[in-house]
Amino acid sequence: MNTEFMKELRLHTLRGDIQSSGMDGLSKKGIRDLLFNRYVHGTEIPITAKEFNTVLDEEYKKVEAWRVRK
Repeated sequence: MNTEFMKELRLHTLRGDIQSSGMDGLSKKGIRDLLFNRYVHGTEIPITAKEFNTVLDEEYKKVEAWRVRK
């Protein structure tokens, strides 16, 4: 299977996991503690720490906006 496709799928899954964890009440640090090793070190298709942090920043802003509207 295409490695680039698999990486995009991992990033998409990460986005969903961040949103789900944030909606369950975890802080940004809590989400990072929960997911960082799983996505950066724990798979055949790892993502970089920089990619992880970028996605976390983007998705956590959405979580914060959702919390305000809730």
